[in-house]
Amino acid sequence: MNLKSFALIAGVLALTACGDKTPNPEMLKGESFIASNNGTDITLSFDANELRVNGQVVNLYNGYYEAEGASIKFSPFASTMMMGPVESMQVEQEYFQFMTTVESYDLKDGQLTLKNAEGKEMVFQQVEAAAETAEVVETETVEAKVVSEPVAAEPAAAK
Repeated sequence: MNLKSFALIAGVLALTACGDKTPNPEMLKGESFIASNNGTDITLSFDANELRVNGQVVNLYNGYYEAEGASIKFSPFASTMMMGPVESMQVEQEYFQFMTTVESYDLKDGQLTLKNAEGKEMVFQQVEAAAETAEVVETETVEAKVVSEPVAAEPAAAK
């Protein structure tokens, strides 16, 4: 190999190595992550087709996000309203508040780091999405009636 060819190949490799390190928002789609804060697990999943997220702390939650390059914004989340341990409820409230302030992200080596303008950050580990159940579950349709008088239940037959 002559010197010019070697120099050309080395130059191309050097430029490739110095390529754009900006995260690609497409890499978030369909991915799931988990973080732990004071013993409380926080899950975050990105929808594969829409700009939606969902997850669970104590309550199930969902919302929208917008991402361009390394910038990301989350909408306020809608959530269920179940009670849980006081510490976990506090973690959940802090998480929901933090997520509305997130401005940037980085995704590399299976870690998603979310950051806000004050420098606060949260690091999630990528996890495998739950496998879809291939098994079909059969259900029985039961008709419900509204009655004006109480109905006495019949005792179950002995086997």
